[in-house]
Amino acid sequence: MDATNLERRRAAAADEFDRHEHRADGQPLVASLGSGLTVLRDALYSRIHEDVIHRVGLDSSLSPLSEEKTERVTKLEIEIYQIAVSALAAAGRGYVSADDGWYGDWLGRMRLGSVNAEGRVAKRLAQYRGQTPDQWRLIFSNILAAALPESRRAPLVLFRLLPSCVEIATALAFDRQQDAGDWRKQQIELLPAIRDCGQCRGRLLDNGVQCRACGNPLWKFDWLTAV
Repeated sequence: MDATNLERRRAAAADEFDRHEHRADGQPLVASLGSGLTVLRDALYSRIHEDVIHRVGLDSSLSPLSEEKTERVTKLEIEIYQIAVSALAAAGRGYVSADDGWYGDWLGRMRLGSVNAEGRVAKRLAQYRGQTPDQWRLIFSNILAAALPESRRAPLVLFRLLPSCVEIATALAFDRQQDAGDWRKQQIELLPAIRDCGQCRGRLLDNGVQCRACGNPLWKFDWLTAV
């Protein structure tokens, strides 16, 4: 997406947010949330594709016919999953005025634009909404494996960390530092090595910021496999 379209979409999302929520901070909130989710989307693709190929290798029989198409399809599925997780967090923590489905639809328009009108997107979101978060992870990992077979070779802890990464990005956008801190504590319980990075020490980073050393907010292969 070019910069002009991105700015236009975010501006429209900010206006809609302010109207629906009767607030005046839509612009910084949209910028923060958008940056946070973009970093996570791109980092996850790197973890399940480039990192796996670099560390584990790739069976030539699994190579996609079209790298560009595979990346596009995979990132779309990542976006849909993030929308579902963020919507659940926003509703569950009371970040928005009502749990009426508006937030998920709004975030879909902000992240996907016209693509959000496609039947597949609506069907996939409905599929997630009808399951528990644990089932979401299984559904999502299977979807990724179908689109990107090498993703099955990524460390399993990656998929356990991902939901809380999205929850943290959502909490930070809504300036809920306590919630973000609680989710980071859960991540540290899953992967204590998070705290060992000499650069970021595992602290919460602003949305859109990524630690060059460890990959925080979604850690690199070496950290995901650290004992």
